[in-house]
Amino acid sequence: MKSFSGLILLSFIVFQACSDSNENVTQEAVQNNDEFKTFKIDTEAKPVSIFELIEEVEIMRFEETEESLLSYIYQVYSTEDEIIFPSGNDGSIYSYSKKGEFIRKFSHVGNGPGEYEFIWSFWVDGDRIFVSDINRRRLLSYDLEGSHLKSWKLPFSAKSFFTYDKGFVADLDYRAFQDSLQFNVLFLDENMEVKQMANPYFSPLILYVGSNVNSFQPYGKDLIYHGFKRDSVFLIEDNRTRPLLKFDFGEEWLWTEETIKNNPRTTGLIRETDLVWWVDSYIGEKWIYLSYKTSMKDVFKVLIDRNSGVQKAVKVNKNAATKYAMTPIKWEEDRFMVSLQSPDVQEFMTDLGESKVKFREGTTLDEIESSENPVLLWVKFKELK
Repeated sequence: MKSFSGLILLSFIVFQACSDSNENVTQEAVQNNDEFKTFKIDTEAKPVSIFELIEEVEIMRFEETEESLLSYIYQVYSTEDEIIFPSGNDGSIYSYSKKGEFIRKFSHVGNGPGEYEFIWSFWVDGDRIFVSDINRRRLLSYDLEGSHLKSWKLPFSAKSFFTYDKGFVADLDYRAFQDSLQFNVLFLDENMEVKQMANPYFSPLILYVGSNVNSFQPYGKDLIYHGFKRDSVFLIEDNRTRPLLKFDFGEEWLWTEETIKNNPRTTGLIRETDLVWWVDSYIGEKWIYLSYKTSMKDVFKVLIDRNSGVQKAVKVNKNAATKYAMTPIKWEEDRFMVSLQSPDVQEFMTDLGESKVKFREGTTLDEIESSENPVLLWVKFKELK
């Protein structure tokens, strides 16, 4: 009996040691991913169909009502009970349940107090919704019902904002602060007073093309900072930035320091050179979904495994002439959230294989096909080889 008890104890110790070891390996892998890495991007790589890379997809519809006729969806935030996002360019913000049921919408487009001209940066922090109005240099907050809470008049023009450390962080996007301090990132207190600055730049980049993708992305307890005119990604922690990733396009990268100095007005240069000038990155713990442009219209996509460094150029074609209108949004753990227009869903399922498709609770194909609202997809990718 003592021998049997000793065997159980020994087995438990071995099991516990293995569990601790596996946990340490997992933690070490995460820590290694947050060490600086460079990924050389092969712009000549032959793209493979996204359907070859997908393991499975979950789909959620959005209920269509007279109040909730949605356009495209490009930013999504979640609370415990709701999914919240702007849709299209009309300035409306929508709330849905986790089953895709419409809850409410609000819009404060206008010229008065608590109103905005256009939604630029948008995010949700706890029970507050934030909107930055870049043209009027104004940041506004609302509760989840849409009631105005507070407005801040900004002493500078900033492309993107996010809440951070009881205050805010702002991306000046190559605009000088106080006409002399050449920093891209400002750390601000709750009254918009500058606490600290980071990421100095040396030359102004005058480019009359914008993006309403926020430069800041939540990343665990920290933030990621990546502007679309940069080939580097930074991790924001402890009111500082540090390099996290670099996408090396070699001689195919347009925005060198020399290029910026010699060509301060650069829109024509984009058309002339056909070099990489726009980069959007979506960073997960394991995966990177990269999107870049070499002209005003062509968009190229790359899926990267952060652990192995393996990457695949991706195409999302319906056929030789057209592409699926899939809009990347963010990673949720190991799933990549994208939006897709509802008329494409049946064809998308056929191309992928219906056995790889699951509908979230409250969603059916009949409901999707009877609506013009886009859907959300949660995409799980296979291991890259």
